[in-house]
Amino acid sequence: MPTNYRRGYLAERKAVKVLEAAGYVVARTAGSHSPFDVVAVNTNGIRLIQVKRVKEGGFTAVLEAAREEIRRVPKVPGVSREVWIWLDGEGWVAQEVV
Repeated sequence: MPTNYRRGYLAERKAVKVLEAAGYVVARTAGSHSPFDVVAVNTNGIRLIQVKRVKEGGFTAVLEAAREEIRRVPKVPGVSREVWIWLDGEGWVAQEVV
């Protein structure tokens, strides 16, 4: 059985693949304990993304906690602050700019 860290890592890798396929240069901030897990950069700007993975429905509380965490990052022109939620068995159920 995967650990919580491993499940989170796998969700972050899924996000990285989506972003790379869309033409972004992407980096994970593994182990940084920062409010964002993934940084994606292209000519349109920078995306700071908090990635969460949930095993079952009822992701609303996880989504709100992630929103609060990413809001700690100051708003900067050209930089989006985002929350992506991966629900096991369903895929990305939330990808929103905060």
